Order: sequence, then structure tokens, then C-alpha cells
Amino acid sequence: MNRCKFLASTTAAGTLLAAPSLRRLRAEAPAGGKLRLGLISDVHQDVMHDGVERITAFVEAMEREQAQGIVNLGDFCVPHARNDAFLAAFDRFAGPKLHVLGNHDTDGGYKREQVLEYWKSPARYFSRDEHGLHLVVLDGNDPDGKRGYPCSVNDEQIAWLEKDLAATTAPTVIFIHQPIDAFDKHVRTAKKVRAVLARANEEAGFQKVIAVFSGHAHLDYVKESDGIPHVQINSASYVWVSTKHPNYDAAIQKAHPWVAATCPYTDPLWALVSFDTDAGMIEITGRETTWVGPDPWQVGIAEDAYQRSREFCRPAITNRMLKA
Repeated sequence: MNRCKFLASTTAAGTLLAAPSLRRLRAEAPAGGKLRLGLISDVHQDVMHDGVERITAFVEAMEREQAQGIVNLGDFCVPHARNDAFLAAFDRFAGPKLHVLGNHDTDGGYKREQVLEYWKSPARYFSRDEHGLHLVVLDGNDPDGKRGYPCSVNDEQIAWLEKDLAATTAPTVIFIHQPIDAFDKHVRTAKKVRAVLARANEEAGFQKVIAVFSGHAHLDYVKESDGIPHVQINSASYVWVSTKHPNYDAAIQKAHPWVAATCPYTDPLWALVSFDTDAGMIEITGRETTWVGPDPWQVGIAEDAYQRSREFCRPAITNRMLKA
């Protein structure tokens, strides 16, 4: 892991999102006033040849950082015995572990319920409190009759979310695999979900929902919607480019044929998120690495303003200074 480095200069303190409501948690905060969560997304164990090594490095880093919990933001692994060692590496973390369903976790015809049982996750969507912080896991994979991967949050789940938010007075963090920010690229019902979050804050009279974290896009950005920062956590492993090309050696590509259609990251990416109850801040510390082989544009992928933007599409999770 020595090739990876924490991003330098004044941004090395991480992303600071003003969240005064965190001060409400002082009495329930861990020692030092900070609740630390490790977030990792889109490892894609069923594509990568080194998923076990990547998830092991993440868990070991979170243990060193004394994180109180870790979160898998989806596209983790299908429920097959070949992935037992990968899941066991994640489960070695002794603290709370949250799982978010990704669209690729049901590849091969698996049902969401089979994935949840394999991961030992309680439900497709649920909430729990950690040190006074309300954590909400959503499922963006509800079918809506359209072709392709299901990518909706249905009315039943939205109604549950509205009731769940109304029932808590705690600062709340949302986790969902697909982004629901105002780019509106991935979840067909994202506007309806955002409306529930905005209404919860308005009715509470304070910033109850303080952040939304997602994966799926394999990008690196933060976008604010209705005063709520939506943080896109980059893939731990790669950018998908579809075009097969040389990256790893021929033996790896033969054993893991889909990896040839990726621009992999040399080292795994993840984020350490610290909720500072004294300062009333969320601190996000990311990582930076390099491409394995050519980057997407060298492969021949055209630049655009979103999926192949050089600003967003890069082997890093950036530390930023943002106002809430």
C-alpha cells in the first residue's frame, strides 16, 4: 500500500462539511468527540483478481484509525462460495458493519434476499443509531418495469423513509449505492427521495439530514442538493471502460476476463469519515493512487461533463473544503 498517499497541502485535513447539529451528540460521542466510519464502495470482487487484498487493506487501515464502524456501499460480491474469503476479510473488522445493496451484487440471477442472507445484513433498507448518529441504509435497486438494471426507490420504501426520519431527532446520514444527487443520472425516483430529505430538514427546523453517501458511478465529487451534501465515494478498484485492452498480465486477464474492460487503480481507494461533535463538522479523508496501464482517454474513451470528466474520473477520493 506504500504507493497510495493521503492527499497533500491544505486539503489534507479532509472535507469539512459544516454540520452544527452534530453538537447535539456530544454526550453520546466516543472518546475524543469523534465518530469515525470507514466507507468503501464498488470493490467488484467478481471482476477483480485482488479483491481480498483490497478489502483486507481497508479493514486493517480502519482498525489502525480506530473506526467505530465500516460501510460497504455496494457492488461488493455475489453470494457464491468463491467469495467466502473476501467476505471473511471484511468481517474481520470487530465493530459494526453496514452493507448497502449494489446493482451488481445480484449478477448471475441471484435475488436480493440471497445477497442479504450471505452478507448477514438485516434488510434491504433499514436504520440504526451509533453514538447518537442516525444511520439510514436505502436500496436503489427496486424494479420499475423498465429494461436494464433496476434503479429506483419505490413508493413503499420512500414512505418508510419518511416515517423513519420523522421518528428521529438525531442527526442523520443516508447511505445508498446509486447517487440520488441533482445530476439525476442513476435513480429514476431520485427527485422524490430528495424531496423527502429536504422536507425532513424543513420540518425539523435544523439540518437533520447532514449528508448522503453513495457509490456506483466510480467517480469523485461532492454535489449539494437542497443544502445537503451528496458525497460520491469512488470505486475501490477501477473505472469501467467496456473496451478490452492490456492492463494486467495475460494470465490475470485470462483468469478474470472482465478486468480487461477496466482501467484499474493501482491501490485500493476508501474514505475515512469523522463526525466531529465538538467542532460540528464532518471530516472526510480520501486516498490517491495511479492507473494500472492506460487511463480511459488513452484507451480511446471520449471526455464528457460527467462520467468521463477528467475532474471526476480519476484514481482518487479527494479531500475537499466545503460549506454545508
